[in-house]
Amino acid sequence: MPLFSAWRPESVIKTICSSPINVHKNDLGLTLDLSYITQQLIVCSYPVISYPKLLYRNSLKDLVSYLTLYHGPGNWKIYNFKVERGSSDYSNENLATVVSEHSSSASSPGLFSHNSFSQASWSSNSPREVSTFSFSTLSPDSSVCIERCGWLDHSPPPFLLLQQIVDDLHAYLSEDPNRVALLHCKMGKGRSGSVVVAYLMKFMSCSLRESRDIFMSNRFRAGITRGVTIKSQLRYLNYHELFLHWGQSIDRSSILTEIARSRFKVTKIDISNPLPHLGLDLKNCSIVVRVHIYNRSRNGLFELLEADCDDLFYDERTNRRKTSVSADTGVFESDVRFSFGLRFKNNEIVDNITQMTSISHCWLNLYWETLICSRNESLTSYTLKDLRSEQNCSRDGKSFALFTIKWDDLDGVKGTPNKGVKLFESVTLRWQLL
Repeated sequence: MPLFSAWRPESVIKTICSSPINVHKNDLGLTLDLSYITQQLIVCSYPVISYPKLLYRNSLKDLVSYLTLYHGPGNWKIYNFKVERGSSDYSNENLATVVSEHSSSASSPGLFSHNSFSQASWSSNSPREVSTFSFSTLSPDSSVCIERCGWLDHSPPPFLLLQQIVDDLHAYLSEDPNRVALLHCKMGKGRSGSVVVAYLMKFMSCSLRESRDIFMSNRFRAGITRGVTIKSQLRYLNYHELFLHWGQSIDRSSILTEIARSRFKVTKIDISNPLPHLGLDLKNCSIVVRVHIYNRSRNGLFELLEADCDDLFYDERTNRRKTSVSADTGVFESDVRFSFGLRFKNNEIVDNITQMTSISHCWLNLYWETLICSRNESLTSYTLKDLRSEQNCSRDGKSFALFTIKWDDLDGVKGTPNKGVKLFESVTLRWQLL
């Protein structure tokens, strides 16, 4: 007989809202959007503590009840990847109150990890407020039941943070086969899925495709979604795959050290065939390029560059119209966001409307993209020393590292393919390793 009533008013609404999800059925009478990816990895949407969201979201109290009754006190840990906060979101204090109902040890001061992932063993000398990361594995502690290590929705995690999270997951779960880790972001899809896929690749020897399929089939009903689908998140999982490949012959910590030490300078942005369907000549409007990195808390962006591309010329070699912007922008992080928009020059009211007609961006890790451009096949080609040497030997020192992406491959609104007005056919981003 269920311990909890299965016919609470919100149960029907929650069941409808979770219909696309491959929900784990429990015999406690609790209605939870919760899926087992493996026996030790659980994914769910974020739990809340107050109405009206309690009508259709997981209840924090129900979630803790389930974890404690099914897996035992001290045998579970929550990884919260949702950095945006709302009035219904739970705090560490809320969680402590709920846990205390099930375990007398909940009052221990070591119960919670206070943003331990933001404490860096290496930091930048940059005066900008940017994110820094430690890539050492955190020591598993059964008294710690939550880690808050989130980042912006519809975006990939900083590469070093991704490695730290999956290493901490492995360290915690490998201590005891009875332990489970519960991962949640907002919906339990993109951010949680990225971590799950990376974990399966690194510690269960699954390929990227196999890992995506495992997450998709265990989290969602057949035919609903492909799981992790945002192009920038998939790009970062490809970086992760490349990292694991390099790690077969090289100490992985050495590679992470090189990433942490890397510095860059964005030098030029070339846009091919601007505004192909509008018939505009960039006299009355321009394509706006912005360069961002995560802020320290990873709940927002720090702008490094905003520039207008309004100088149109004809490239006889490619037989296409082009526009470009030269830059001299230092970047002291390897994870960078390039975004593109449309600006109307002569009327502020029209410009405010125009800015909403086209929204597109992409995230890159400049270290991995630089390494991808390298033709050096030596075992030390991943080092900054070798990469700088190869850059210096290139034709002009500026054409070594570049990345070209087509319009259709950019991320749109909230990670969807919907980008609005097509601004160009493709864009080439160029940078130098400092």
